[in-house]
Amino acid sequence: MLYLAGLLGLLMVATMVDFSSPEGQDGPDSEEVPEGSSENAEEEEIGIEGTPLAEVISGGTDSDTIRGMGGDDQIGGYGGDDSIDGGEGDDDLRGDAGNDTLAGAEGDDSLFGGDGDDSLTGGAGNDDLAGQEDNDLLAGGAGNDRLLGGGGADSLFGGTGEDALQGGIGNDTLAGGLGQDTLMGDDGDDLLDGRVMAEGHDADGRDFLNGGDGNDRIVLGAGDWADGGEGEDEFVLGDWLTLGEESATIADYDPAVDRLVVVFDPAAHPEPAITVERGATEEDAARIFLDGTLIAEILGNPAIGSADITLVADAAPAHG
Repeated sequence: MLYLAGLLGLLMVATMVDFSSPEGQDGPDSEEVPEGSSENAEEEEIGIEGTPLAEVISGGTDSDTIRGMGGDDQIGGYGGDDSIDGGEGDDDLRGDAGNDTLAGAEGDDSLFGGDGDDSLTGGAGNDDLAGQEDNDLLAGGAGNDRLLGGGGADSLFGGTGEDALQGGIGNDTLAGGLGQDTLMGDDGDDLLDGRVMAEGHDADGRDFLNGGDGNDRIVLGAGDWADGGEGEDEFVLGDWLTLGEESATIADYDPAVDRLVVVFDPAAHPEPAITVERGATEEDAARIFLDGTLIAEILGNPAIGSADITLVADAAPAHG
């Protein structure tokens, strides 16, 4: 899949970048560094601002606030809890050590968190975000973005556009947002949510969700396709699917280890009835109905009945 290849490429880039120190990478010559971010940047700690031109800007070992302004900038925060805003242009932002906040704004930006609990926001444009180590928050914003959590318990939100999200190692939370998104939990016990709720129904299009290894919880929206991967997984359906144009599809449900949950609003379904129609062969799909409306198909025609499905009244699915 194209998105998978792109995520693997982002993973390789995120792994190869050296964030050890300013001396540990090929930095710019002194004349390339804008005023206010040269050798005395460690003393200033805050208030480094670029120009509308493309620049290379380096922070110090303490906590810096850096604004790139316009141009295709390369900005490294290095040590400390840094705040970096790339501004307009196709920027390369790197937090390095510390709990950093990186914002790409407009343009096709690349953001790398490094060590620490980082917050990365792509903004408008087709952005690449890699949290790398520790517990990171990644938000793609508008555009077709690629988000890679890395190590730690990360939270990834695609925003609008056709986004590709990969949790990496750890117990991660992934939500694609509007658009046809690809969500891959990878290792750990992950929560994947393919919905965008609006007035009680899913307003999003078709998403592809793969839990990967671990005991995952996958919440399916209208038209979504889900594969739990390895582990004991929970697939969550709901009455939001009764108002959508398409039912959901579950590819690898195993009744011996997996769990199927249907969430409903008691006001709309005071006495909810779950029915299951199984096909004649394994080539067919088992069909799940809520009050007569098809909400999901399970490929492989598993041996499942209505008694195997858990009904939950008006409870938002949570990670746990």
